[in-house]
Amino acid sequence: MNAVMGIEQGKLGFGQIPVPELSEFEALVHMDACAICNSTDWKVIQNEFVPGPFPIVLGHEVVGTVVEVDKKVKNYSIGDRVFRQRLRDEHVPGEGRSCWGGMAEYAIVVDEWAKQDLPYDPEALPHDQQKLILDINPPDATAMVTLMETLDCIMNCGVGPNLSVAVVGSGPVGQCFSRFAVLLGASPVFSFGRSKRNRERFANVVRCDGYITGKSYPIDVQNILTNGGFDIVIEAVGSTEALDHAVLLSGQRGSVYIYGIAPVSNPYSDSILKRKNVYVVGAVEGRVQHLVADYIERGEIKLTDWISHKFSITDYQQAFDLVHSRQAIKCVLVNT
Repeated sequence: MNAVMGIEQGKLGFGQIPVPELSEFEALVHMDACAICNSTDWKVIQNEFVPGPFPIVLGHEVVGTVVEVDKKVKNYSIGDRVFRQRLRDEHVPGEGRSCWGGMAEYAIVVDEWAKQDLPYDPEALPHDQQKLILDINPPDATAMVTLMETLDCIMNCGVGPNLSVAVVGSGPVGQCFSRFAVLLGASPVFSFGRSKRNRERFANVVRCDGYITGKSYPIDVQNILTNGGFDIVIEAVGSTEALDHAVLLSGQRGSVYIYGIAPVSNPYSDSILKRKNVYVVGAVEGRVQHLVADYIERGEIKLTDWISHKFSITDYQQAFDLVHSRQAIKCVLVNT
């Protein structure tokens, strides 16, 4: 089968690997569409995230259709649309590995509920491999992966009404964090980035209280910093510079939550990570799909706002080039 791979450090390719064989409690999934993660996929190609041998099968923002099930599978059926099928390292020949393999033509979902003899309930047993509950086309549905990740994460940060929030980062993840901070009732919500061309998007799509580039802060931000800093600051980039900025914005009383992943060549400072007000936070998107679906059905989140380009999977290089040059909000590879 075909798979988009990091062939060697810094080089993409289209490789051939075997279709994975099913083990107990597994279902085989055909890849319908997979979005490119603007940060993680590129860092993996550069061997700056989970470094190791090549080739590497890429992709985690993926939606597919179940085409075969093991006899012990109870909660997936042929024809189900699912999130986050993946490969294991053993599915990639030789010294190759999977990070996370969603850009392969076929991959695996595991029926974790059947393994534990539990009824299917992604909220009770949070899991990123789950059935899609909305009737929407797969390329648009890929946007839900980032939306679910960021919503679960920002809720873990305690964002809510009457809290001031700063988000450092203007990529898709930073935009999602800021949008959800607004929807969760935080006020004020300010976003901090480097590119002035994002200003219109933050005003019209994210709809936060302000998008700021540089260190010349408007009076509202100056007043927050004078009074002790933002209550909650989220680092959504994955860089030491962004984390330094987040710590500055948290002032004397705020908390910093790190969602970004720094490259291995320039890791976060241990001295900052050991601060009492700095936390590393993650997400389990399975438990919030219904909340994201509610936002979509109410029109507060429009999936088409979060995807800018769709390509055939064979045009992977053009899609990755657009992401790397920051000319795309989100590129999706479609496998027909």
